[in-house]
Amino acid sequence: MNILEHLDAIILAAGRGTRMKATEKNKVMYEIAGTPMISFPVRALQKLGVKKPIVVIGFVRESVQAYLKDDVRYAIQEKTEGTADAVRVAMPSLLTDATDVIVLYGDHSAFYTAEVLATLVEHHRESNAAMTLITTNVDSPTGYGRILRDLNGDMTGIVEEKNATDEEKKITEINTGNAIYKRDFLEQYLPKIERNAISGEFYFTDIVSLGFTHHEKIETFVVEDAAFGMGVNTPEQLQIAEEEMKRRGM
Repeated sequence: MNILEHLDAIILAAGRGTRMKATEKNKVMYEIAGTPMISFPVRALQKLGVKKPIVVIGFVRESVQAYLKDDVRYAIQEKTEGTADAVRVAMPSLLTDATDVIVLYGDHSAFYTAEVLATLVEHHRESNAAMTLITTNVDSPTGYGRILRDLNGDMTGIVEEKNATDEEKKITEINTGNAIYKRDFLEQYLPKIERNAISGEFYFTDIVSLGFTHHEKIETFVVEDAAFGMGVNTPEQLQIAEEEMKRRGM
């Protein structure tokens, strides 16, 4: 089967970008090497063959729409209720024949390429996984969820920074948050994600623990490129991404 058959994609771009102090434009419209960061995952997916990925917009959504125009499909998150809610909003817009869905964070996918995404899809389908997470190893994993593995090297879970032991904090393999899912897996477990008691939001990352709890097959796709773990949440991180993009000549 052609890997592009029955495939669709969602890009999350609805957040407020609080740490970027974004006010007049969405965070994903901040530029890296002269190009709004939302452009990178859109281009990679289009090159892969997903001609019009779904972009979930919310905060200052007009800034995203004015740039992307009709190059994508839009799903609107009216209230800022978290990333799981953003994926839920996008689900009705999926192509009717889509059986697998790539979900990317618009502020965490600037260095993704069509070639890597194609290999991800192949790995996911060949392993018949319900979910395949993109992971990578970084020199400074502080702040990221660490990938836990057993003696056979199989993933057993993710531990977030705040819950990690001193030994677990030494793990350099992190969860990028970006992944591919079987559509029916999303349809089954998205409704089961509960509102976070502290923030009041629904976190999409909770779907991983739901998958493990229900003994679903969860795979990892390890990309040996630390830039795949590079998120842009602060002006300092934006500068780091800018320097890396220029170094690569992308």
